[in-house]
Amino acid sequence: MRGKRRIAAVLLACGLLMTAAGCKEGKKGPEPTIGGDVTQYMNDAVVTVDDVSVSYREAMLYLQSTKQEYEGAYGGEIWQYMLNKDGTTLGEWVKNQTLEQIIYIKIVCSQAKKLGIELDSEEKKMVIERTEAYMAKTEYTTLALYGIARKDVERVYTDNALAQKIYDSVTLNVDTDISNEEAAQKHLQSMMLKNYHEDELGNRTPLTVLELIAALDRFDALYEEAQTTKDFYSLAYANTENREYLDIQVGEGDLPEELSAAYELKTGETMQIRAADGYYIFHCVSEYDEDATIAKKEELIALRQEEAFKELYETWRAEAKIEMNEVLWKAIGFDMDAAG
Repeated sequence: MRGKRRIAAVLLACGLLMTAAGCKEGKKGPEPTIGGDVTQYMNDAVVTVDDVSVSYREAMLYLQSTKQEYEGAYGGEIWQYMLNKDGTTLGEWVKNQTLEQIIYIKIVCSQAKKLGIELDSEEKKMVIERTEAYMAKTEYTTLALYGIARKDVERVYTDNALAQKIYDSVTLNVDTDISNEEAAQKHLQSMMLKNYHEDELGNRTPLTVLELIAALDRFDALYEEAQTTKDFYSLAYANTENREYLDIQVGEGDLPEELSAAYELKTGETMQIRAADGYYIFHCVSEYDEDATIAKKEELIALRQEEAFKELYETWRAEAKIEMNEVLWKAIGFDMDAAG
């Protein structure tokens, strides 16, 4: 799981979006129409990266995996949701992101020979096991619909395992010397009373004078109780009107400027802050949260690795020859059970 997150994070960090400059249109065959049956083209290349072609079948493996992940979380009616004023649907956006994932995998794998990296016997065994598991759980009708064969599944698992191994190898020597001071995390808890009303659309209106007086009286009473309670969290949970900072681990500079004074608290201390949007009471559970600091250090190391790999990947991509079969790719529908 951690490896998958790293690759996904690199894709996001690279800001990879399809551009006209990034791809050259490939050779066009018979032009399928959107909504038509494009499965007759299942052996045709959707994209070619240098001399490696990605067939319709292989592309559909990536697309179906992504489709199932999204629909498992959000349902099957999400694909026509408009993301922006340009009319881009979620289906179109995810489809293009999936294409970038495919291109990324192929470009990274193309460096394996130059880097002297290959899968060992145990890694190849894992690929076979994952392939067998996929074939066993996937209905025959689904495989037949897209022309997916065992070799296609094995290729996808092999490429992903190899890309991850290349990533790990290339980033192995990235400077990971991060001090405790740089990664230090405090454990804070807080409660907040708003100085405004908010409607369903997020529009805010200030409290009336009488409402403001009542809110301040309540705030003062809560602050007095907060200084003596042995269970600040329960008090905050029961009374806060904004749980964004209810229970947090933060480093220096993580809090908004008007709340930054809370970072100076020592263990067991409590303070009040009057901000533009309301009244806060912060309590310091621990001025040095060891577990959170270790996690932050790992996060910063991963970020350095991602940035280093991003720079290298952008060089590889600039040198790669990418040819798209735009017509076939466009004809693959992302909001339907079948292509087209």
